[in-house]
Amino acid sequence: MKLARNAAVAVFIFGLALLVVGAACTSSGASDDPAPNPSPSPDPTAAATATPTPRPAPTATPTPFAGKVARLQIPRFGVDAPIEELGVDSTNTLETPKAENTAVGWYSIYDRPGWGGNAIFSAHVYYHSKPAPFVNLARSQPGDIVLVVMEDGTTYKYEVFSNQRYHRDTIPMGDIIGAPQKADYDEWVTLITCGGELDDTGLEYLHRDVVIAKRIWE
Repeated sequence: MKLARNAAVAVFIFGLALLVVGAACTSSGASDDPAPNPSPSPDPTAAATATPTPRPAPTATPTPFAGKVARLQIPRFGVDAPIEELGVDSTNTLETPKAENTAVGWYSIYDRPGWGGNAIFSAHVYYHSKPAPFVNLARSQPGDIVLVVMEDGTTYKYEVFSNQRYHRDTIPMGDIIGAPQKADYDEWVTLITCGGELDDTGLEYLHRDVVIAKRIWE
């Protein structure tokens, strides 16, 4: 499966600007009246100093798992596939899984699951006439569940809210990967596969099915 084979796919790098706000308190007022003479300081007296009660330390938000993505599961369709890490080839085309009938590809050059971005996955529908992991992806409906299982067993849960089909020559890959419409507080996974009719060669699909799911917490 080739995605937008005639168009380069840009690698999105989102820079974060760190703004440091400094505050300084100075006295800039002046008065025409002479400063009053200070009162004599009283003799120091012993006073009991209360020991402050220590405050409990704030609970830190756990850092998301930074290891490998292990599996992708779609319970409705019985999908429980291992993950193969992918990138782009020399023509800036998204690579496809080498284990065509078994694996789902995760594009590790983009966002990582669990870190608040938009993780991109792809898989075949068929390969050599045999069903592949995303054979039923086009049937996804809002409310379907997608599970991403990390190498340490951590599991992230997502709920489908979008299923769209695009022509392979006009698919807006920049927006699909960059997800400009995603709220900063949301986390998405985007699943991409082939769909629709075959071209004149009978070897490649004319369309791409794109399913997007948003992370849910329970």
